[in-house]
Amino acid sequence: MRCWSLLLLLSAAPALSQENPPTEAPPAEAPAAEAPASESPRPSRRRSRTRSEAPAPAPTPTPTPAPAPAPAEEVPEPRPTSRTGSEPERIRKEAHALVDSLLAGDVRGSVGYLAFPFQLEERRFDAPESLVATWVKELRNKRTDLVTLYDIEVLPYAELERKYGKPPARLGAVIPRGTEVYAAVANLSGHAAVILYRQTDDGWKAFAYTD
Repeated sequence: MRCWSLLLLLSAAPALSQENPPTEAPPAEAPAAEAPASESPRPSRRRSRTRSEAPAPAPTPTPTPAPAPAPAEEVPEPRPTSRTGSEPERIRKEAHALVDSLLAGDVRGSVGYLAFPFQLEERRFDAPESLVATWVKELRNKRTDLVTLYDIEVLPYAELERKYGKPPARLGAVIPRGTEVYAAVANLSGHAAVILYRQTDDGWKAFAYTD
C-alpha cells in the first residue's frame, strides 16, 4: 500500500512541474544614456566689458561751507553838528523856505520858520499876530512879486563879521551869548537880506531879519 502511494506521488510530480513553470525574471532595462555635460555658460560681452573697464574714481567730498559770521552790531551814527557841514545845509533849506513864503506874500505861513521873540529890523515882536500884520504891510511896499531869490549863503555869525563887517547894531544887540548862531545871507535881486538862526527844541529857527 505504501509503495503504491509513493508511486502515485512520483508520477504526479512531472505534471505539477509542467503546470507551474518557473517564472522568468524580467529583462533588465538598458541603463539610461548619460546626459551630455552641459556646456559652461559663455560670459556675456557686457559683463566682460564691465570687468575690463577701470573702476570710476570715488567722488571728491564737497567741503562744508563755513558758517557765515554774525552781522556786526550797528553803531548809531553820531548826531551831526555844525562841524560836519550838515548844519549849514539844514539852515539853508530853512532860509530858502522862509524867503519863498515871504516873496509869495504868505507871511502867516512863514511863522512856522520863526522863533519868538523875533527881531524885524529895529522892532521886537513877542507874538506872531503883531509880526504878521507889520510884515504884510512892509512886503506890499517892496513889490516882492518883482524880486528874485538868486542864492543863500550860510556861515557862522563870527565869520559873517569877518567877511562882511559888523552888521547893524539892531542885530548885534539881539545875539544871545553862549549860543551858536548862524547867518543866512540871501541875494534878493542883487540886494542882501540877513537872517539870523539859533538852535531851538524844534530845530534851527530864524530869530532876526534885516535887509
